[in-house]
Amino acid sequence: MKLVLSLGLPLAVLLALLASAWYVPTRLATLLGADRPRLIRVVWILLVVASLGGLMAFATVSSFFLGILYVVAGLFFMGHLYLCLALLVLHPVHRLLPLSDPVQAWGAVAMAVGFTALGAWFAGNLTVESKEIAVARLDRELTVMHVSDVHLGHHRGRAFLERVVAETNRQQPDLVLITGDLVDSNIALSSHTLEPLSAFNAPVYFVTGNHETYIDMDRALALIAGQGVRILRNERVDTHGIQIIGLDYMNADDNTFDMHPVGDRTIQKELPKIPAAADRPIILMHHSPVGLEYIAEYGTALMLAGHTHAGQVFPGTVLAPLIFRLNQGLYNFDGMPVFVSQGAGTYGPRMRLGSGNAIHVLRLVPR
Repeated sequence: MKLVLSLGLPLAVLLALLASAWYVPTRLATLLGADRPRLIRVVWILLVVASLGGLMAFATVSSFFLGILYVVAGLFFMGHLYLCLALLVLHPVHRLLPLSDPVQAWGAVAMAVGFTALGAWFAGNLTVESKEIAVARLDRELTVMHVSDVHLGHHRGRAFLERVVAETNRQQPDLVLITGDLVDSNIALSSHTLEPLSAFNAPVYFVTGNHETYIDMDRALALIAGQGVRILRNERVDTHGIQIIGLDYMNADDNTFDMHPVGDRTIQKELPKIPAAADRPIILMHHSPVGLEYIAEYGTALMLAGHTHAGQVFPGTVLAPLIFRLNQGLYNFDGMPVFVSQGAGTYGPRMRLGSGNAIHVLRLVPR
């Protein structure tokens, strides 16, 4: 089953993309009565393929110019997707409403441009959300700022990180816990970009996400640690009357399908190797909300994760709950609270539609 999903899912997505790349120019050419529909179809298919290639090839580069192309590719790709959806919705309308063909065509284009622009605008926002969580064996209240998926790179740089730090300090937390994907491109690997990390007014702990493994991870971790951030790599630290355990990004076990596989380590194998005391609560940080059975069995009092982006942008926001058992917000898994952040930043298309960029103030209270 794991092999079928690993091969079948990307193939299905590719076939759907190619079908959309054929349908959009064909339908527009028909509605507008274009003289050379074949040329339009070829050009559009090439643009769609180029945008997908740009998203894949330029994601981690350190070139500013290629980074611009990466952002443009993401916006064009989503614009194409919205145009396809708009045309599909309007296709049967001519049987019900007296809309002319040009009205349908330009109406679909306007909808696609509007949704893309709106998503790009929402991507610049950052909200602070608060949640109270009862934690077993906790002897006093703690305020934790949970930050995940900032994605410093082509979409965001030093200025956005400064916003995250300023909003965090305004909440006066006892601890700052960052659950991975702080950086997603080598262009962000500079002391200048990451320097705001040193301005947090509380101890900061960090675990890797899948995107740190796609870039120069050794350099990334050295720069992050150089700003006073404690990086937890499959280890435990005792502080503020709790035990914080940080795991590198890894799969749950050998049998679970993961769309972002990294190495052959698993939570099932690695977590039992970390000793922990039974009389103090364990706060476990892992980038992705997976391996819940093993984490709950370990005796974890609270798990923090991110990775899902809550789907980030429609229609991903509809599909994400089908892919991730825990998608966003607070859950209870066999008595263990699990909080999943939708992330502070974006990846791929610089857009948010149906979800938002957020960091989370978690008020931990004794249970």
